[in-house]
Amino acid sequence: MRSAAKKLLVLGIASALAVLLLELGAMQVYAHYKQRPFVRDEVAARLFGRSGSTEPDPAAAAQAAANDPRVADQSVILHPYFGYVVNPTKAGVNRYGFFGPEPLATRGPDVALVAVFGGSVAEQLVEVAGDTLAEALADHGPYRGRHVEVINLALGGYKQPQQALVLATLLAIGAQFDAVINLDGFNEIDGAKDNLQDGVNPFFPYTWNLHARQALDSTTMVHMAKADIVREQREDLRREFARWPAAHSAFLLTLWDFLDQRQEAALRAEMWALRDALARSGATPQQTGPTVRYADDEAMYLDYAEVWARSSLEMSLLCAGFGIHYLHVLQPNQYLPGSKTLTDEERQIAYDQDVADTQRIATAYPIFSARGRDLRGQGVDFIDLTMLFASETRSIYSDTCCHLNALGNRQLAQAIAQAISGPEEPPATVTPLPEGQTPEAESETPPPDGAAADAQ
Repeated sequence: MRSAAKKLLVLGIASALAVLLLELGAMQVYAHYKQRPFVRDEVAARLFGRSGSTEPDPAAAAQAAANDPRVADQSVILHPYFGYVVNPTKAGVNRYGFFGPEPLATRGPDVALVAVFGGSVAEQLVEVAGDTLAEALADHGPYRGRHVEVINLALGGYKQPQQALVLATLLAIGAQFDAVINLDGFNEIDGAKDNLQDGVNPFFPYTWNLHARQALDSTTMVHMAKADIVREQREDLRREFARWPAAHSAFLLTLWDFLDQRQEAALRAEMWALRDALARSGATPQQTGPTVRYADDEAMYLDYAEVWARSSLEMSLLCAGFGIHYLHVLQPNQYLPGSKTLTDEERQIAYDQDVADTQRIATAYPIFSARGRDLRGQGVDFIDLTMLFASETRSIYSDTCCHLNALGNRQLAQAIAQAISGPEEPPATVTPLPEGQTPEAESETPPPDGAAADAQ
């Protein structure tokens, strides 16, 4: 008996050591191939994602628009007013095509409904740090002591005037909000420019030529079908791994991550092929919209800023009419010079020199910041958070587009909560500019730039 017990003990110790070596080896393999440390919580959050889990999804951005991380890996359907929404048949998607709770709820003295609008940065803010935002709001101002429910009305690729259209439509069919947070800016510059380069009206939904699929040829349909198959296979793989004990195993998490990356690459290839097929098939007015031409980049970015600002003004006017507090936030971005000193990790995973060389953000963001100050003069509650991470020494950005890691999302949520918790009532007067009057004539002397000044 003693001999058998010793053998079992030795076998148990050997098994434990083998598991330990497997776990440590997986972490080393991950770090070697990804060129960044293995972070269990972040990989697990990606694995468990939205479907049936309360775990956040800090990297929920994939390739529905050909390797563009703004548009999440989601099966979208056309919408008559919003351009597109996520297919409501998918897990975690409500009837209106957004992630999380449905937007039609009733506010009351004990419940505050806070809706977040924007693109994928806003979407991930809710997914990753929605609880942080709700808790911070519940500690201040008109939301103190109330249950704060954050409603996600942001989607990857959304840009103005989509946010304005979503708000107007939902209010028309009975939505009730205590506050509306519109977090945007990057897509209104970069997405609009991408559209223009693809021959699509810059103010149409992002990559509208991919959504407006009419009279598709057989080649295009094949790539669409293959992409859908890859998406389904990727989701099946995620479901297989998203169970105990994967969340606690570096080996299982690393194995899933590598398999998922392979499927992501396959999806990306199909989307590139689809984009090429559409380009060869010829554009129709349904795909391109009205032609827009600009004399130079300055005129282009000024026009982008005006559409962005007028859309925000429309949202503010709507909210004021319904007794809703509206806050417009200009999002931070790593390509704005002086906004953050990037860490070595960020330079590896979140900085693309080709993107920086286009100078889109460096040129356009100052124009947007100035136009945002004009919005304040028109009564819009606007905050410029482009310098939020100026003194942050830790890694904040998670990819070469615009997205934040868990730490960055929490800091952004806290800054937004601080900004929106001040006034007890929405702005009393929000007025459009009189015809022929310039914004400069209407605006007051702007307060100092920077998140610290804006958040007061």
